[in-house]
Amino acid sequence: MLGAIVGDVVGSRYEFNNHRSKDFDLFGDGCFATDDSIMTLAVAKALMEASKVKPPSSSGYDQGFHAVLSEMTVKYMQEIGRKYPNCGFGGMFYQWVFSDNPKPYNSFGNGAAMRVSPSGFLAIDEREAECLAETVTEVTHNHIEGIKGAKATAVAIAMARRGALKKEIHERIASDYYPLDFRIGDIRATYLFNETCQETVPQAIKCFLEASSFEDAIRTSISLGGDSDTIAAIAGAIAEAYYGVPADIKEKALAYLDEELRVIYDEWENFVGVDSERFKVLTKYIGRMSAADSLGEWIIDRENDGTPERPIQLPWVRHSELIHEFLQEFYQFFEAHPEYGLNCYGDIIERNNISWGADGMCSVDLKSIDEHCVLALIMRTLRADRFCEGALLATIENGDLISWLKRLKDIDRQGRDIA
Repeated sequence: MLGAIVGDVVGSRYEFNNHRSKDFDLFGDGCFATDDSIMTLAVAKALMEASKVKPPSSSGYDQGFHAVLSEMTVKYMQEIGRKYPNCGFGGMFYQWVFSDNPKPYNSFGNGAAMRVSPSGFLAIDEREAECLAETVTEVTHNHIEGIKGAKATAVAIAMARRGALKKEIHERIASDYYPLDFRIGDIRATYLFNETCQETVPQAIKCFLEASSFEDAIRTSISLGGDSDTIAAIAGAIAEAYYGVPADIKEKALAYLDEELRVIYDEWENFVGVDSERFKVLTKYIGRMSAADSLGEWIIDRENDGTPERPIQLPWVRHSELIHEFLQEFYQFFEAHPEYGLNCYGDIIERNNISWGADGMCSVDLKSIDEHCVLALIMRTLRADRFCEGALLATIENGDLISWLKRLKDIDRQGRDIA
């Protein structure tokens, strides 16, 4: 949910004054929390209150819960919304907020997707995300396209939170919801303002899929133009589930909430728990690597005979698709987190008295090193593989890479326990 608030606040000053570039200050004059943030918090409040009235059983949320949730969604969207009449409501939704007899009005506006993120964060799986999303959406946006936009957003969030790869999220959304066979750079120049789910949700999801970090997802969303705050809110919510939100961005965004809204946010944070895993974009590969039958193989040239016409190719390693995905994400992590000093990975390793050889690196007492050193060991291995074919595969096969990732997981866990 925090990612939706960040995207909304950052995009608020660009909704009707598009900025088709990633180069801008995230926060500044003209930023404010719009209806996107306010209704997202209202949905979060509804989910929390419904859970108190009808707690989920061991099998999840039953029909009774969903009936209560529907009532609570109407209650809190009206109760909270009426306190902010000038926050940017659309005409039909404004009438609904102030109606004495609120009924769904067959909308397929993107408000369905911009406020749904708490459902994706609360759900234990994709099916539950769809059910929760439908319940909190159909009180207003009961058009099939409105519900589809909310479900797609919630499912992407639930998948990201549970450690799905971007490829898997892409495949699920493309299979069940929207075509994603386009690139943001190809549509940016011609993309127009649009408030429908079908013309903003796939674009927002694509902004997340093409991003290299949480911040890059927000910047990519703004650069697209159109309904900037809503696109950034949708993409930001998914990016939060995938990357987490940097502490400095969190602090600045929450400062735009007034006291009442901040109380709801803090209550939500306590309700769902704080996701403080800084390295989850990397550690999610632990189980996948451990379960894989093969993560790479040596390719030996057995066809050429060594003649000038048919020179023998040197042996080389063909890594699995999973390892290529890990490499891409590691280098994106490196670019997004200069604070770990990985440009000077050699100095970090030397300060920890670890020798450069493979034997020295694999005999490290992992409990004695911090995250900077673990990341430096991984970077050293990736760079060594460029000059010594097979260095990475050897590190994978002897279990070192997985051990280093497990150490990052332990560091995250220790930080969470201290918090």
